Amino acid sequence: MSQSLVLFILISVGFAAGKAGVLKGASVRSLSRFLVDFTLPAIIIVSMQRPFSPELRDQALRILAISFAVYAASFPLAYGFAALYRRSGREELGVHRFAMCFSNVAFMGFPVAESLLGRESLFIVAIYNIPFQLLAFSVGIIMISGNGGGGVRGGTAPGHAPGDAAPARPSRATRGFLKALRNPAIISALIGFALFLGSVRIPEPLFASLELLGGMTTPLAMVVIGAVLSQTRLSGVLGNPRLWATTAYRLALHPLLVFASAKAVGLSGMELAVPVLVSSMPVAANSTILAGVYGGDDVTASGLVFVSTLLSLATIPIIGRLIL
Repeated sequence: MSQSLVLFILISVGFAAGKAGVLKGASVRSLSRFLVDFTLPAIIIVSMQRPFSPELRDQALRILAISFAVYAASFPLAYGFAALYRRSGREELGVHRFAMCFSNVAFMGFPVAESLLGRESLFIVAIYNIPFQLLAFSVGIIMISGNGGGGVRGGTAPGHAPGDAAPARPSRATRGFLKALRNPAIISALIGFALFLGSVRIPEPLFASLELLGGMTTPLAMVVIGAVLSQTRLSGVLGNPRLWATTAYRLALHPLLVFASAKAVGLSGMELAVPVLVSSMPVAANSTILAGVYGGDDVTASGLVFVSTLLSLATIPIIGRLIL
């Protein structure tokens, strides 16, 4: 509760800055980009500066397998649960499915894990997050677009009439997957893991700089979330019962299913705590961006991010009690 209150205060600072016009529009987008491209990679690399041991290497490989298993189970569950939404259109349905599968790891997962589980947990979180980066920009695009990832908002590709045969080219889901491989979080995780495997220590001046830069991740992420929430006008969307059902699935049902499954197969320690905690995070913030680009319901996506982020301040401490 105390750690969540700290995060809430930081979000409130961002909210106040957004309302005051200090953080808005382009400045919020620039801060978000700075966080994802610089401070988050820094904290990932620093978190992986651990003395090499076969036990830690094996744990990393196990957590990677666990992450893929959780996502493999999440997709059919999301499609099954969303099948109950009979009155929703294709665009809205795709956003709900995406929201059920992908949580906000970058902006919330890393800061909350550091707060509740300690700095040593970030090594495991970074490994666990690799499938998210690969799947959110491939399978996630297919979910949101509802047409195999090929539809982009705006209609026919430039230079082609509606009846023309388009030249053979990779689908946007495939291009999204390849682009995900160039994501700074993925690159930093691979670099950090390679340094770990080789027992390579970063020179002290560089390490100290990365540590200071990475230390900005938690406060900056919370401030950015507050600023985004301050600019969200969703009074009409909040009356949609499907939004609340998906939020309940994201924040409660999904993490409880992960917890029960992990317990059933005998997981404990970080191998139990990290998957459950990541599963309890709110809806991924990039759902709104992807919905806007690939023809999904970006208004519903914004509503899901807004509501789930606010309610997660109450649900995360409850989930935390299960794993601590």
